[in-house]
Amino acid sequence: MSFIAFAAGNALYTKDLKTRAKSIKRVTGSLVVFTFLVCGIAVFLMAGHLPFAAKMTKAGRVAVAILAASIFVARSPSTVIAVVNELRAKGPFTQTVLGVTMISDVVVIALFATCLAIADALFTGFGIDPKFVVVLLAGLLLSAAAGYLTAKVFMVILSARLQTWIKTGLILLSGYGIYASSETVRLFSAVRMPFEIVPEPLLICMIAGFIVSNYCDCKLEFSKILSDAGPPVYIAFFTLTGASLELDVLVHTWHIALALLLVRVAAIGIGAFAGGVAAKDPARQNRIGWMAYITQAGVSLGLAKAVVVEFPAWGGEFATTMIAIIVLNQIIGPPLLKQAITLAGEAHPKGTPPVDYERHEALIFGLEPQSLALGRLLAARDWTVRIACLEPHHGDSAQAGVKICNIPDLTLGTLERLNAARASAIVTMMSDDENYRVCELAYEHFGTATLVVRLNNRAGFDRFHRLGALVVDPNTALAGLMDQFVRSPSAASLLLGMEKGQEVAQLEVRNPNLHGLALRELRLPIDTIILSIHRQGHAIISHGYTRLEIGDMVTIVGPPERLKEVELRFDTDREQAIAYLVEKTAPKELGNGLIKEEAGQIIAGGHTAGKASKSGEKPMDRFDRFIEQSIVIDLPERTDAKQFFKIAAKALSDPLEVEPDTIYNLLLERESQSSTAITRGLAIPHIIVEKTSRFSILLARCREGIWFSEQAPMVPAVFVLAGPKGERTFHLQALAAIAQIVQSPNFEKRWLRAKDGHALRKVVLFADRKRVV
Repeated sequence: MSFIAFAAGNALYTKDLKTRAKSIKRVTGSLVVFTFLVCGIAVFLMAGHLPFAAKMTKAGRVAVAILAASIFVARSPSTVIAVVNELRAKGPFTQTVLGVTMISDVVVIALFATCLAIADALFTGFGIDPKFVVVLLAGLLLSAAAGYLTAKVFMVILSARLQTWIKTGLILLSGYGIYASSETVRLFSAVRMPFEIVPEPLLICMIAGFIVSNYCDCKLEFSKILSDAGPPVYIAFFTLTGASLELDVLVHTWHIALALLLVRVAAIGIGAFAGGVAAKDPARQNRIGWMAYITQAGVSLGLAKAVVVEFPAWGGEFATTMIAIIVLNQIIGPPLLKQAITLAGEAHPKGTPPVDYERHEALIFGLEPQSLALGRLLAARDWTVRIACLEPHHGDSAQAGVKICNIPDLTLGTLERLNAARASAIVTMMSDDENYRVCELAYEHFGTATLVVRLNNRAGFDRFHRLGALVVDPNTALAGLMDQFVRSPSAASLLLGMEKGQEVAQLEVRNPNLHGLALRELRLPIDTIILSIHRQGHAIISHGYTRLEIGDMVTIVGPPERLKEVELRFDTDREQAIAYLVEKTAPKELGNGLIKEEAGQIIAGGHTAGKASKSGEKPMDRFDRFIEQSIVIDLPERTDAKQFFKIAAKALSDPLEVEPDTIYNLLLERESQSSTAITRGLAIPHIIVEKTSRFSILLARCREGIWFSEQAPMVPAVFVLAGPKGERTFHLQALAAIAQIVQSPNFEKRWLRAKDGHALRKVVLFADRKRVV
């Protein structure tokens, strides 16, 4: 039982819950209150039909009711995590469910400890009076202090140079020692003092696990120890629990167990809906939320077993009834949880393309055996691959393994029809002149993040290099590869995917919860390693104190299944990330506490489309029309924010029909409130101009970087928005559009590669986003 409490405390990692804190707190509070009250009343009313409670006094039935109700509050984090990993679920609903489930298991232990003390008082006739309340609080404070001391002991054990199995043994022995010490304190106070002090061992262990998980440098090792030691401990625990079941009691109480199951489900339904409404979560999520909180497992069984230890006379029969209900909950809980996540639209099971498929889209020019082999290899790793060829191809794309597109020429129009702007990588395997034509068009008009060229003539290397292309020279590539194998065979094998059970993945950080989080606080799987971080096109030498930013490209090595877990952790529902960005950038004059929700509604109500076009092929919204007429500034030299604001104010003066000084002062005032540089690579100065009825957007690039603050010393991309307060809706639409654009894969690389102001506009116009038309 102490091990279960350690695991419950370890599961609550507060840094993972930042962006959903309000929803998690309110849903958890509502679930705890409604489940405890409704189930407690139901158990009290049904107690007369339970063999072990039928002859109890009213006080005894109240004790049974509160103990059962506190157990009903518990959830099953392990089950929820298993379902989330199986479905590759991500999004605000999933984050809320995970947070509520983990916090519930912490709350339930504190609640159960209180109810256990009250039940003991009711059975012993001590009574519920001010003296009892003082004694109860003293026991809880003593438990908290003991939990803190236990955490300190664990920190010493974890930091010691001992073998892992010794550390595991010491931690397990500590759990046993906590139970033994608690019983010793209880007996001593009962004999030597006028009142009985009852330190709650489950609460002590849970607090210790929580402190180590959140405030100790050895948290990863602690998690690994709990993970490795879990199976044998749980096997022993569940076997003993099963052996203690009194099946003859179950025969007479199965109908009560079924009734209480229905009562618990109803209470959870009311609590989840009320909490969701209080947190202003979407109505659809509130309607299905109850389905996600039915599961019960380890902690619930541990609490039922604790009642057996505390009240041996009737605890066995009580535990049998509780375990029957827990088993029923665990039978129906996981399928309902899967259904809830699916209905919320956050399930992405294996076998389907990644949600943000444009992050993994490759366009290969040239049809030949090597291009087909490359395409199949990328497709096997969940990339969307197309091969474009000039020569007519009449074969079956399905048989070839990748989609093959016949194209008439290598013009901009052809590339646009291929949706080349969406490709995160373009590979050219034709003649050098044809390769250069494709790379030049992609560089100038799309700012494609990755250009890979197979070189035919070494003399043409420099012109491809000037476009930032990655050049593969077949004449030297094989020799270079063999050189790597000779000098560092393990590293070469690893990077080429030849090491069994190990892969290298490059993941983009999109989860707002991870923004500003140090690597040492990530709690990644113990068998994964971060090799490098790329930010703004530069490699960062990472260490434990390196802090992540949204948009970072992180290279990680580890087992494929672990990399999938990390991908889920780094990623997030794109609409949630965009709404978060809008809320962060909106000026306070627009704020009424609902900006994030309104931004989510704007995005949800839009229509997905690629490039805005005057031809009518794809919808074009008001933001696109502003971008087509926007002011574009391409600064040749590095500058600071104040100097940039002067340049921007002068440029915006005529479109807004406002004096430059007025605009400049508004920009300075907005910057003084909080920096408009939301990342190291992007700033969105956004001002409300009361003296105008016009709206204007300015795009600015500075390859050398604009200094906004110590945290953002070299910002290359700036979007300036200015307009009247009466355009509030369009203010939010424009912010939502920009948020989607800058969240698209490799935006910054495309931005820096754009040839001129016209190409900068195209980077914005060609970006995939939802348009409000």
